[in-house]
Amino acid sequence: MNTLTEHYQFSNKFNLGSTIVLTLLGIFVAIILGVIYAIISHFSPLILIDIGLLVGMCYVIIMLQSNLSQLAKIRNAKINILMTFLICLFAYYSNLVTFEVLLFDTDYLSNWISLFLSPIDTITILINDIIPYREITITKGSSSKGSISGMLLAGVYLVEFLVFFYPILTALFIEDAFCEDCQTWYKKYFFHSLSSEELENNINSSRVGSYADALANVELQKDIRDLLVKKTDDKMSMLNYEYCQCPKCQQKSILTITKKMLKQTDKGPEVEGVNDGILVNQAYIDHQTDQLFSTKI
Repeated sequence: MNTLTEHYQFSNKFNLGSTIVLTLLGIFVAIILGVIYAIISHFSPLILIDIGLLVGMCYVIIMLQSNLSQLAKIRNAKINILMTFLICLFAYYSNLVTFEVLLFDTDYLSNWISLFLSPIDTITILINDIIPYREITITKGSSSKGSISGMLLAGVYLVEFLVFFYPILTALFIEDAFCEDCQTWYKKYFFHSLSSEELENNINSSRVGSYADALANVELQKDIRDLLVKKTDDKMSMLNYEYCQCPKCQQKSILTITKKMLKQTDKGPEVEGVNDGILVNQAYIDHQTDQLFSTKI
């Protein structure tokens, strides 16, 4: 088996038409989200609400981009990053425009449109009229110790800017596999088992893609808590199995096996990673190995 065909690799393809349409849709939704964020933040009485709102905004953008990227069937990381950047940019920019319009209490709709179409003016207002003179209160009372202004205020705005663009980091890698023959994304299933040195050696010594013999006597569990029924120690070695199957042709299934450490805590099972924990990395598997996992779905 050729090394290039033993492991799954992205084709780096994308559909130009659907990518453009869904990116424009993402930008439209991002603008609305930015406006909503700015309005809630403007009238928020507590800094904790603002922090939670910012984190929530970041999460919503990540979910929006992820879903649109899947719908557009983007398998190219650079295109994925570009789509995410545009969505983040317009979400942040519409937030900034709305913030400035609300702050100066101007004719909302007409000034919002005018300011939105004038990015240089928007940035100039922030730098020359807001950062040098605005003061925000972070604690109750009139004490200056509970307020932020000047460079500290600029730092707060910088953090907000960075959080808005954080979703770009999540777009660097496309986690799901794609079946080029069926033009659809693989479905992903997760299984778990206890591990041992013998099992790991058997997996490592198996031919790439042929793991049926090594896993023949392994009890695969869907719920990680089921492993604790057989626990023999406070901390145990375990294996995570990520099984990917095309929902249409059910061919060329993909398997990733990762070693982890499992321990029971008062809050329930806790999983920790280990160094060099990947035993099998997105390998195409043969029919026997495929059957072993497909029957567990």
